[in-house]
Amino acid sequence: MNKVLKSFQLTTLGACLTLALTTGVMSTTASAASNADEVRAAQAAKISLKQAITIASKAASGILISAEFDDDDSDAVDKGGVYELEFSTDSVNYEIKVDAVTGKIVKTETERLDGDDINDYQVQKKAKTDIMTAINSAEKQTGGRILKIEFENDRDYANHTAYYKADLLKGNQIISINVDANTGKTFANKFKK
Repeated sequence: MNKVLKSFQLTTLGACLTLALTTGVMSTTASAASNADEVRAAQAAKISLKQAITIASKAASGILISAEFDDDDSDAVDKGGVYELEFSTDSVNYEIKVDAVTGKIVKTETERLDGDDINDYQVQKKAKTDIMTAINSAEKQTGGRILKIEFENDRDYANHTAYYKADLLKGNQIISINVDANTGKTFANKFKK
């Protein structure tokens, strides 16, 4: 009876490992396909994220807290993607979407900030490096074109509690890089694809 139980346990363990490995391969393949779609859409964009920031800043108040390219947003004209930009004041958040092909604002929303958002706004407002400087630093460091940047105020990195998390397109790859909000120095570079 003991031999049968051990055989059953080994068979079950083998099946579980096979399932786990198969799931990992499938999710990695899906992620690579998703990144490939994002890369193709970003390469086809007619305007850059920096241009979208300039366009959106005319329709919003406050400081830019995040900006990103979204290749499959339903608000996009002709499925070319949009740039989603968020600006904050001390009480209001503005979300503006700019079409990546036409450069037109396709959607604007506002909402009141909650306590955590107000705290993040105050920390970013005091940062020595603004988001545009962080974008320029990330592009210079990688030789890529900015696709996404977001202010982070957390404890993910012991030496960098306030930083900008950026994704950039370089060739057919997406590179992640962080820029310290106080020193302007880059750290934790990663390739996504």
